[in-house]
Amino acid sequence: MTSRDLRGLVPPEPMEIILDAVEAARPGDTLAFVLPHFPTPLLPLLEPCGVRYHSELSGDGGIIFHIERL
Repeated sequence: MTSRDLRGLVPPEPMEIILDAVEAARPGDTLAFVLPHFPTPLLPLLEPCGVRYHSELSGDGGIIFHIERL
């Protein structure tokens, strides 16, 4: 799976990109985004979308945020 690197973008653009991708995803699709930090403000917006998410360290100071559409 390829991760989309959103670290160079100005807020709220990363959040908008993630929400658009989740909306376009089909059940079973998995998305991954590289972010500079954990996206706490995004979590309440993901709750009604029918997704599961987790994160891991990217190894270069950021995180990889994985989202699975249920």
